[in-house]
Amino acid sequence: MKLDIALFVFALAGSGLACAAPPQQPTKDTSPASGPANTSGAAPFGLPLGAATCDALKGKLGASDMKALGDGDIWVEAPSPEHLYPGATKVAGRCSDGKVIAVQVEASKGGMDAAGAREAFSALRAKYKLVSGGPMPALGDGYARFVAGASVIEQSSPHLSFEFTVTYYTKDFYDTLVANRGRDQDRAGEKKRSSL
Repeated sequence: MKLDIALFVFALAGSGLACAAPPQQPTKDTSPASGPANTSGAAPFGLPLGAATCDALKGKLGASDMKALGDGDIWVEAPSPEHLYPGATKVAGRCSDGKVIAVQVEASKGGMDAAGAREAFSALRAKYKLVSGGPMPALGDGYARFVAGASVIEQSSPHLSFEFTVTYYTKDFYDTLVANRGRDQDRAGEKKRSSL
């Protein structure tokens, strides 16, 4: 099955209030950056991040309703992710100020050799510039981060999971997530130190 990267969309896991996997700070790949210098940004499902409207996302996903998040953002999830991407178990998007800021898909790895995850990595690497991580292994954890214009794309393939995730973010939203994660880690560390 050939993966068409344009079909990947954003599905925030769990409650929909945060990303399926918080942005990571993995070891940087020492090989030269690869992929074309895509300066226009990512447009999963043909929806340019930061420019496409929530109504366009809702129409593309076939969603019948939107869920308001506590911070004023909107959550849209596809009721039938399989019609958007073969093997998808969850497809959704997050909007802020009426614009799509993130898109994610969770899909089957494609068996014990993780062929689906590795094929997706190849498609991403051909389309976007790899800046961190590397190819998805058949066994073990896999992570890669790509950039395209004002977009950040992450692929995560956890070892003990049957699924992999590809998440597209606007750079502004990604930077906010990374900053919030850093603050949360600082607070947790301070709480531990003060309790000793």
